[in-house]
Amino acid sequence: MALDVLPGTIGVKTRDEWIAAYKRSYKLRDPDASTDEGTQPHIDATSIADQLAILSENARQIGRLIPLSEVTGSRLDQRAAELGMPPRFPDIGSSGFVAAQTAAGGSTIESGDELTDADSNELRFQCTRTATYFNGDPVPIAAISVGPQTNLDAGTLLQWSAPRPGCSPNALVVEQTDGSGLSGGRVAESDDELRQRISDTLANPAAAGNDAAYQRLVENSQGHGVAVQKAFTFAAASGAGTIGVAFTLKPATVGGSRVPNAALIDTVRDYVVGLLPGDDQYLEVALVAQPLSITLDVQWATGAADWVDAIRWPVRAAAGAGAIVVTAATSATDFTLGRDIGGSYTGVPAPVAGQNVGFYDRAAQVFRRKRIGTVVGAGPWSITVDTANAASDTSYTPVVGQRACPWSDSLDLLVAPIVSFFGTFGPGEQQATFFDPGVRQRRNPPSPKTWPSVVSNRLAGDILKEPPIQDAIVREGLGTVATIGTPGATAYLIELEFIAAFPL
Repeated sequence: MALDVLPGTIGVKTRDEWIAAYKRSYKLRDPDASTDEGTQPHIDATSIADQLAILSENARQIGRLIPLSEVTGSRLDQRAAELGMPPRFPDIGSSGFVAAQTAAGGSTIESGDELTDADSNELRFQCTRTATYFNGDPVPIAAISVGPQTNLDAGTLLQWSAPRPGCSPNALVVEQTDGSGLSGGRVAESDDELRQRISDTLANPAAAGNDAAYQRLVENSQGHGVAVQKAFTFAAASGAGTIGVAFTLKPATVGGSRVPNAALIDTVRDYVVGLLPGDDQYLEVALVAQPLSITLDVQWATGAADWVDAIRWPVRAAAGAGAIVVTAATSATDFTLGRDIGGSYTGVPAPVAGQNVGFYDRAAQVFRRKRIGTVVGAGPWSITVDTANAASDTSYTPVVGQRACPWSDSLDLLVAPIVSFFGTFGPGEQQATFFDPGVRQRRNPPSPKTWPSVVSNRLAGDILKEPPIQDAIVREGLGTVATIGTPGATAYLIELEFIAAFPL
């Protein structure tokens, strides 16, 4: 039918198929006619097929030249199948740990023992490793349910469906090093993500236990059930025969954390180790978040909302040289602002009642407006915001050390391009110098061409794609390189912390 999904390639017939199709049509019109070899219908069919075979080959060539960027849906799935790749990854559940609550002698919890969330009993989880756990021990669990709703905050109460002897029915989700609880749950692979996987497969073919072979296996969410975004390898990370492996997660929401927790790392390792050469030593590389704040000078385009105050405060000063930051915060409406280096405030412009300042709320990925109501002190300044008629946001409490900036209703236009830019980052290197010019010990794929580990001028280019932004200059954060990690153990991943913008 006209609205049916078309196949992934242009459908064409071979010469023999054209001959058969012609004869079939002929017989439909004259059922008693002979189409055997040597008859006029057979001669006509072969003559026409000779011409149509040329058109078929032209169509095949056209189909092969359709850019990957224009292929979508089932066509994209067919491209992956033709390359022998795992099919589109489905919805995936989260993983993490709960704290065991046991009697003094501990409790043996079996792999497969189930838990549910205490609030709704709709989300199901299971233990992934049989062991004797003592009170307070972390018990690795993975979601049986799927989707981002399985990502639960640290401290969330789960309950064992059938508690083992000596085990309390209650279990609390353990906080990970990045502050998350259960993480890794997300929706099915999107077209853009599948395109990236196809592109990686074509650009870096896997063979005989090479870097690409490790990367493809680590990225096979169909096999291990972890929503891996991109895998990175460090050949000979700790000497010959060793390979360091790190990976980022596909975030459940744009801008979400991509750092996998220990349970997810273990799950991927257990899957990969059994499928590659036994003489390789697989080294799990844990990612360490490296928060980075971005400070810009911005000029808004004509027609965009400008800076709201005629006298804008604060004036930008470099970090470590007198930048105005939050030095204390009692609530969303009471906080203290001061220089990040303290000292004398002589010559430093002071805030006045009625001025508007903004703070970037990284959790919600929006800027929050605060209108100054009262100012106490000559520096630092104790601020109480004006809440009359919703003049100020009352939901967000600024973070100590966070930068304040003048307010414009256009500030939120900066968020999407900056968040998206940081979402393309990969981990940094594990060595400061290398003993040869080859790929040993280096991160693969290399930065900055793909998955960069340095903040480049591409950031300003992405920001300037927004029409309401006339011009922008990245004043702080540009050129930052991911910290050198520990060979075979850790690598640093730059993540966005705060954004502050000032008039250009």
